[in-house]
Amino acid sequence: MVVIRYVKKFFVCCLTSTFLSGLHAKAVGTVEPPFLLGERLEYQVCYSFIHAGTATMYVDEQLHKLNDHLCYKIQVKGVSSNALDVLGFKLLDTWESYLEADVSNLLRPHRCVTHLQENGYVRQEQIDFDYVSSQARVKVAESSHNMEPEVTYHPLSSVQNIKDLISGYYALRSIDCTKLQPGDKLTVTVLYDQQIYKDVGILFLGRKKIETKLGKTSALVFAPLVPVEDSIFSGERPVEAYISDDANKVPLKLKVNLVVGSVEIALTDCKGLKEQIHFHKP
Repeated sequence: MVVIRYVKKFFVCCLTSTFLSGLHAKAVGTVEPPFLLGERLEYQVCYSFIHAGTATMYVDEQLHKLNDHLCYKIQVKGVSSNALDVLGFKLLDTWESYLEADVSNLLRPHRCVTHLQENGYVRQEQIDFDYVSSQARVKVAESSHNMEPEVTYHPLSSVQNIKDLISGYYALRSIDCTKLQPGDKLTVTVLYDQQIYKDVGILFLGRKKIETKLGKTSALVFAPLVPVEDSIFSGERPVEAYISDDANKVPLKLKVNLVVGSVEIALTDCKGLKEQIHFHKP
């Protein structure tokens, strides 16, 4: 179960890093968001032949006011399956991000709230982005420390590009990826878990048709560059992420090869998309 916990955390990091990668190639210049209020994406998580859980990504149907800014509220939720519960691993994780709706600073993050509940462990984290003082305030409380809050501050090196995990993904969906060529290497810096991760590498492998649970469609294929030596990962490129090759840029599938078994996260349903994905069924 330690393997599953590690892969769950790695999935969030590497998949969002893939989404964030394009932000360094081209600034977001859209005058409208690349999604609609009420959009919902659903995923199934499998560890080898075990149904490990489900995940959802949801855009709230209403705008929310935060510090005098109208914001989109976006929630990502992961829940373990009954099969994992029987094996003694119970998970209920939620991330919420508030992204600015004004076109002058579209999708700029103002707050990210995390609630992790894994077996008896609980972690709550809130990141508030202060663009006046150019710093991010991070407040963390953990059950292992009696939920006593700890506050740290992190400088925002680039006010225009700073993202949390969720806002990075939704910002990328407005970026033109048509000029990417196989072999292009991208990098990203992101604030996550009280740490700033710099120069995370992502390799663009190309475009291909893939089979999904909803049918066949075209995908952009990325490989986050992860250390393989002395790790739980296996193969030259142990992680591959498949993103819909259209305006939506919806994550379709993530495959992770491990020393023991493999993990696959696959799209099972999508509702309220701004543009429909063209799935071709046999």
